[in-house]
Amino acid sequence: MIGNVTSSYDRNTASSGTPLDAVVFDELMVSVAPFEANPNLLVGVSGGADSMALALLAHDWCQARGGRVVAVTVDHGLRKAAADEARWVANELARYGIEHITRVWQGPKPTGAVQEKARQARYRMFDDLMRDAGIFHLLIAHHANDQRETIAMRQERGATALGQAGMSARRYLRNGRLLRPLLGIPKTDLIATLIKRGQPWIEDPSNIDNTYERVRVRKALGAKPASDFETGQRAAIRLAEEQQIGRMLSAAVTLHSNGVAIIDPKVLLAASGVADTAIHALGQVVRTIGGAAYMPARDKLHGAMDRLAKDNTARISLGGCVLHGRKGMICVYREFGRMAQDAMALDTESCPKSVRVRFDNRFEWQADAAAVSAQSGLWIGPLGLCDVFHTKSFRSALREIAPFIGNLPRAALASMPALYDKEGLLSVGGLEVSELSDVLSAAGCERPLGRGLIASGGSWQFAPQVPLWESGFKSSPKPDNLLA
Repeated sequence: MIGNVTSSYDRNTASSGTPLDAVVFDELMVSVAPFEANPNLLVGVSGGADSMALALLAHDWCQARGGRVVAVTVDHGLRKAAADEARWVANELARYGIEHITRVWQGPKPTGAVQEKARQARYRMFDDLMRDAGIFHLLIAHHANDQRETIAMRQERGATALGQAGMSARRYLRNGRLLRPLLGIPKTDLIATLIKRGQPWIEDPSNIDNTYERVRVRKALGAKPASDFETGQRAAIRLAEEQQIGRMLSAAVTLHSNGVAIIDPKVLLAASGVADTAIHALGQVVRTIGGAAYMPARDKLHGAMDRLAKDNTARISLGGCVLHGRKGMICVYREFGRMAQDAMALDTESCPKSVRVRFDNRFEWQADAAAVSAQSGLWIGPLGLCDVFHTKSFRSALREIAPFIGNLPRAALASMPALYDKEGLLSVGGLEVSELSDVLSAAGCERPLGRGLIASGGSWQFAPQVPLWESGFKSSPKPDNLLA
């Protein structure tokens, strides 16, 4: 049963808004460009006024350009009405010819920080759907009112200038761009857009639940128009700050496909007058290498930078990573002790056309199902679990055949992902199979290519939860279809 479906909301409030038309929305989309000639967009739609308005506007925009919109609703399983609401959204959007997909958050639900964990789960599902559907752009309906609430919460927490500038209009997931074209638009304009079209929407009861911080902040802020908070100016501040961080990352950081970053401290630590920029740049690197959604606390990042500035050989544990000063550079790699040490067995019984496995929230391994099904006893784990890794002959051969990887700290090598079968090592993330085969042969071990098709058929990709593609820094790999 659907509750709280409305087409009237608060007529007095809605009347103060201005409906968005095609011209205005095109200007908003230009601000988050570029797009393909025939753009395909994924739009997150809860059924609320904000996301329903965005879906309809985006649909019109795409149709005018020969593209299409795919709407996706996530049923978090937290409210009984959620499944019915998802069906209602699908039926409403079908009237416009908009394709709709529902995704359900499976598994046990959290007892604390429910909204935050639900948000993380929602974005993971969006991200996976972008990969599966081959769509590179995800539109989210955050608007000016959401922005001022975010700013207020971050100010309360003592965020940096970048944090206090609010949400970014563009950011990257593993498989594409997350775009927020409505950040400068007040909610009243979105409501007015739906009323003009005669389109109802759903009011989520959680939006008035004082259990949640955002609701409390919203009520404390009252009805002051979002435009009074100079959203355009804050957006400009954020953009300038992000560009400065990007320039610093480009100049200072090289990210390698084995999940290791090399930082030039002369750029990162010697930057005059940009302490916050340097802290954010380091934080971005740490969360990328650590596979985390957020960077470490600002004070911890600042402390790490101070230690590295004073001691160029310091070794610091931070955010699930190790920051290791060596040979005039800072090597950032995954902390072996923070990784899951249990073997991840692969299912070879019920494989689809291709098998895709995510390891340590940073790497993806993919192989043809036929190759996987032909093998038994396959499992994934860090390279440090392999007996041959701990032999001098293996590491000596690695330095000879793959010098960059072989000369990394032993602890960095131990955290690299690896594929095994019952007989031993088959492949390593960041190494070509031919390189690994030569290393094992030189070390007096059996060549993996002689033990089935899986070593040559599978491939590793470094795919952290929060990549650094938007920074344009010296990174390998980058997606072929990256547009910005």
